[in-house]
Amino acid sequence: MRRRSENKTRLPVAFAAILAACSAAGAASLTNKDDASQTIVVTEGGVKTEFAIAAGETVKLCDDGCFLTLPSGDRAALGGEEAVDIVNGEAVVE
Repeated sequence: MRRRSENKTRLPVAFAAILAACSAAGAASLTNKDDASQTIVVTEGGVKTEFAIAAGETVKLCDDGCFLTLPSGDRAALGGEEAVDIVNGEAVVE
């Protein structure tokens, strides 16, 4: 009987560790390689958020996928693990 209760306590701990690893691993990165700040719109889960990314700055976003809209009008659909550079106001997805 004791062995069975030990397994019950290990399962939730293991599940929590796997969940944490999966959520951290899926973020896309966005780097502004322009000389000026750029304003982008991120649509994730149906919610649009506008924010500025400074020249040379890299941010992590889109844990579960999203859409990016850049000032140039470029749009990119991200699954969550891409690297995106802003070059001359346009998106370059790697």
